[in-house]
Amino acid sequence: MTLLFAACKKEKNETPTENANEEITTLKLTFTNAANAADKVVANWKDMDGAGGTNPVIDPVSLKANTTYNVTTELFDERKNPADTVTNEIEEEGAEHRVFHLFFTNPGASVADSLTNVATVTPQDKDENNLPVGLDITMATKTAFTGFLRVVVRHQPGNKDGTYAPGSTDVLTEFPLEIK
Repeated sequence: MTLLFAACKKEKNETPTENANEEITTLKLTFTNAANAADKVVANWKDMDGAGGTNPVIDPVSLKANTTYNVTTELFDERKNPADTVTNEIEEEGAEHRVFHLFFTNPGASVADSLTNVATVTPQDKDENNLPVGLDITMATKTAFTGFLRVVVRHQPGNKDGTYAPGSTDVLTEFPLEIK
């Protein structure tokens, strides 16, 4: 009788009600000049002890003024072998994620202090609700600038509305940026 009871037990529903934040150790940006595909800039942010860790490796970004770039953002968890391409998950769960590319004079500045006069960022990819995802963007630089490019992946399940505010941060990176 006990064996029959154990065999008929209902299985627990182990599906989480909300997806957890992504584990991201590496963010790679590829800037391709829209007028000259041979003109590419690749920059990596790497933090092998996880976002917010103590030893990030960050490549500086140097771009040309008054130039339009096609920019791709790739995300990885390199603590796994082989590395987990988190970009695929962000694409699949586009309705729950938004990637922001913001400009600042000082590192660590408030999102409210982001600058709009550095470059125009236009997301090229959309989710099923026609809201931007931001893994693929165009970036039209303006005049010379020295500061920081912050790339933030926001996790916004159930409340994505195209703005920064809802949700939590999967990863926040800051690249030294020079536009000349």
